[in-house]
Amino acid sequence: MDELNLKKSRTSKCFNAHDADIIIRSSDNVDFYVHKKNLEFSTGGFPPANLTSSNSNEVVALSESAATLEIMFQFVYPKRYPALHKLNFEALMLLAEAAEKYEVFALINSCEFYLRNFLNQHSLTILDFAARHDYRSIVEELAMILVDTPMTDLFDLPSTIFKPWVCWTTDCYMSFSNPINLT
Repeated sequence: MDELNLKKSRTSKCFNAHDADIIIRSSDNVDFYVHKKNLEFSTGGFPPANLTSSNSNEVVALSESAATLEIMFQFVYPKRYPALHKLNFEALMLLAEAAEKYEVFALINSCEFYLRNFLNQHSLTILDFAARHDYRSIVEELAMILVDTPMTDLFDLPSTIFKPWVCWTTDCYMSFSNPINLT
């Protein structure tokens, strides 16, 4: 028996369209009945609708929780997007990672905007994320916040970020008048 069928699943209250052509199951066994065309046109991380099975009972298991998928799928339908300002840092990071993984472009921009609210409290975590996903403007903002951070804490940064960071902090450590240029 298929592992997807071993555990009883629930249906999302928001994503339960009777004409859905794909069922996406969260890691905590919530089924989202969505439309392939919306995924195709609003994301870059799902295969085009015409290249996938036309079986409307198809279940695709994702590694994200229902809470993350519930918000993410709101960004693939043509309607007003939800505000993310009430999310705590951990929830926002999970959402930002999912947005990048599935290339939900509108959500990527929203997460980038709201991550700025946490720059001072979670600098190194956001720096790691921003460097991995090429959020250059956030990396530049964090340079001022993390100017006194030991270089050993920054070794895991990609070389395209680490090298300019080292040059900037050593050249400009005493004078904060020159902004970091990572281009």
